[in-house]
Amino acid sequence: MKIAVVGIGYVGLSVAVLLSQHNDVLAVDTSAAKVEAVSARKSPIADREIEDYLANKPLSLRASTDGRAFYKEADYIVIATPTDYDPVTNYFNTSSVESVVSDAIAAGTHACIVIKSTVPVGYTAALRKTVGGGYGNMIFSPEFLREGRALYDNLYPSRIVVGTDLADAALTERANAFAELLAQGAIRRDAPRLVINSTEAEAVKLFANTYLALRISYFNELDTYAEMRGLDSAAIIEGVCLDPRIGEGYNNPSFGYGGYC
Repeated sequence: MKIAVVGIGYVGLSVAVLLSQHNDVLAVDTSAAKVEAVSARKSPIADREIEDYLANKPLSLRASTDGRAFYKEADYIVIATPTDYDPVTNYFNTSSVESVVSDAIAAGTHACIVIKSTVPVGYTAALRKTVGGGYGNMIFSPEFLREGRALYDNLYPSRIVVGTDLADAALTERANAFAELLAQGAIRRDAPRLVINSTEAEAVKLFANTYLALRISYFNELDTYAEMRGLDSAAIIEGVCLDPRIGEGYNNPSFGYGGYC
């Protein structure tokens, strides 16, 4: 497979490295410094597994600041560009995603476009109708990665989720094929796969993030309560989390959200 991955951040670079184990991958970014680093097999971001794979694994991975020539022959174009939330407009800034889609369509692509950027619920379905004269060959695949361990979380995924239009047999087939590509590059062989409608997949990402933020807030409050009363918060957390309905993960109090997504 020929795959373009647009955006050399934690999401994009980890996916590019993962997929380049078995596919011809071009990583694209506007930053010449990032492109030069990847071309020299050095990671522009701090991630132990990415650094190791770039230095020591036989990857079919190139990098460029311009992917338009490659888009025309690509089987998949994965978009992992920033979509920062704007508190003024109360909306994600998705202009970078739309720019890549427009460039790919203008280049004459027939690729399946995979959005991995964080987007509003309903975005992919709407984009299929409005961009490029209704270019509908687009799916959404949420990421569930930690900063600094992004490739590890792709190699050992908790689950693989791909959102498509289940009423479109051809697009659903390409969604299943993309899920297989992610699974092929992983070390964990039994990760659950979920191929659902794109809007539901977007909601999975939203509500997973919301729950994790609430959980961290909960344990921060527990820690504050314990500190104010001179109690051992670690002992309380251990006792609380031994309840299997609560579990032991994601329970470390920290300033803010501790770097979590």
